[in-house]
Amino acid sequence: MIGKWLRFLLWQPYALFCRRFPLWPFRVTVTQPVEYVTCIQIDNLLTRLLSRFSGGYDYAVCYLVDGSLLIDTGFPWARRSLKQTLIELGVMDSITTVVNTHYHEDHTGNNDLLVELCKAQVLVHPDAIPEIRFPVELRWYRSFLFGPTHIADASPIGASIKTEHTQFDVIETPGHCPGHICLFEPNKKILFSGDLYIAADLDSQLGDADGPQWIASLEKVMALRPEWLFDAHGTVFQGSEAVEQQLQRKLDFLLTIRSRVNQIATHEQTIEELTRKVFDRHSLVDFLSFGEGWLSLITGSDFSRSNIVKSFLREKFRAEASNEKTFIKKEVQDTAISSMDGQQL
Repeated sequence: MIGKWLRFLLWQPYALFCRRFPLWPFRVTVTQPVEYVTCIQIDNLLTRLLSRFSGGYDYAVCYLVDGSLLIDTGFPWARRSLKQTLIELGVMDSITTVVNTHYHEDHTGNNDLLVELCKAQVLVHPDAIPEIRFPVELRWYRSFLFGPTHIADASPIGASIKTEHTQFDVIETPGHCPGHICLFEPNKKILFSGDLYIAADLDSQLGDADGPQWIASLEKVMALRPEWLFDAHGTVFQGSEAVEQQLQRKLDFLLTIRSRVNQIATHEQTIEELTRKVFDRHSLVDFLSFGEGWLSLITGSDFSRSNIVKSFLREKFRAEASNEKTFIKKEVQDTAISSMDGQQL
């Protein structure tokens, strides 16, 4: 209780100040990579600096489609810049729908702003609704980097969503987190991938990541043969070969981790020991973070390599348990058959 009050007293003045005067100026970049799609990139100096260690993902990105659909709403600190940009684009009265690719705060941080100003409806995967409508208190570093949580209503998205010139299929792609979705336009083969791709070899993840599901989602999306990939942090790939190559890199990275977990997890050991062996890296940062990576070091192990390792361990032991049940079931069947044969004799 005392710790909670101390955090409140220390954080509240900073939060109030930053709502009125952001400590770092935002940079807004607006581009139109393809017809009907406007990309709004927003970053600040701190997130840009820290992201250099994690693949250069230095901004939140909102994609505006046909002036009526906004895909993701960025982090809360960006709300003044986002509002001003939407006013300058003249779309405040035309945005009717917001789609969140998933529930993380750098993708949902301004949902309430769009609901308030545009009367927009927020659509998400059903599994993401509890996280958006009833969010938990963020860890301090996430509040510091992205801003305080804002609550907004959200409704379940259907199998497709239509705008004036486009219609998207909604693709369920869990892995990065539960309830993650991608939007795919089958005619031009445009994929809005959320954080499905996010840096091919980013090894530290939150505890809601699931490696086996991520692999299945990547394989599902690759089968669609997209020709455009719009990542939720600003990376754009054009051409089916380029898109496939990048998605394959991500897939290979996860498959390698799965393979090493299955090879190494043959006897009891701590998760830290197993993670060090799986990644087998020996830098100073790895030493200081006990093999968990630099993101673990600065987030108090909230982001860590062991989170993705644990998900592959769960898969491994589920498979072993399933095989054991199948073996037992077969033994029971064989015994029953032998008994019946004996009775007939």
